[in-house]
Amino acid sequence: MSDIRQSKNYAKYMESLGWIVDKRVFIKKLWFTSVVKVQHFSKKVDLSFLKKYHPFLIKLEPSHQNLVPPGFRRDDWPLLPTKTLVLDLKKINLPKDTKYEIRKAEKNGLFIKKNSSSKRTVLSKEESLFDVETFYKMLQETMKIGHWWVPIRKEVTSLWQAFQPSNSTILMTAHSGCLLIWYGDTAHYMYAANTVRGRELGAAYLTLWEAIKFCQKKKLKYLDLEGIYDERYPKQTKNWKGFTKFKLGWGGKVVEYPGSFTKYDLPIYHF
Repeated sequence: MSDIRQSKNYAKYMESLGWIVDKRVFIKKLWFTSVVKVQHFSKKVDLSFLKKYHPFLIKLEPSHQNLVPPGFRRDDWPLLPTKTLVLDLKKINLPKDTKYEIRKAEKNGLFIKKNSSSKRTVLSKEESLFDVETFYKMLQETMKIGHWWVPIRKEVTSLWQAFQPSNSTILMTAHSGCLLIWYGDTAHYMYAANTVRGRELGAAYLTLWEAIKFCQKKKLKYLDLEGIYDERYPKQTKNWKGFTKFKLGWGGKVVEYPGSFTKYDLPIYHF
């Protein structure tokens, strides 16, 4: 699998949020010091160049445990999902209950918004600009229903824009939607929205099913559903059990990351 957080597009996204990107390392300057994060890296990273940024905190979220250098300690505040579900797009075998929910959504008259002129799921720039705002409003409602943290509008819109025009799209019904981005052979189900009415109609099932078909047409190999409940981090993921059940209903493989590790470089901050 290719990792989206090591891509040029993701670097562009981080820069739009005010981070410095140096060798796929993200640095946020704070007066005379800085904070640093390195995410989902699959090769050893040389951090010696960071001295010029005078970091007081360095945070690592590696793909493998053996990539954690000496001096780093496991923490309990991961920034990325520590456990996720990945669908192999060549081996989709829908359970009976999932098929039922998709059919229910279709019988309720729901459909994915498409570009009427090209008959493709990818929208025109003008339509997409409108829909990213529409999607965000729906996302706000969804997060409040589940008592989840509501992402900042700039984070959602900037992520979509950083992967435009060829590596991001928004799929929507009247009551649900998702933001997809992709890099290499893998797509990511980054944000998903589903209203109260959407839950009654099975809208989220139809949206994810259309996302799977969209990725298959793009000849992608995997779809990362971006996070499920992790018993190692019960406090951080306690509200994830509902959508974890939804995601597990699509099959796939559970992928577990080692977690989050930090190092404080200035003794005064460590104290």
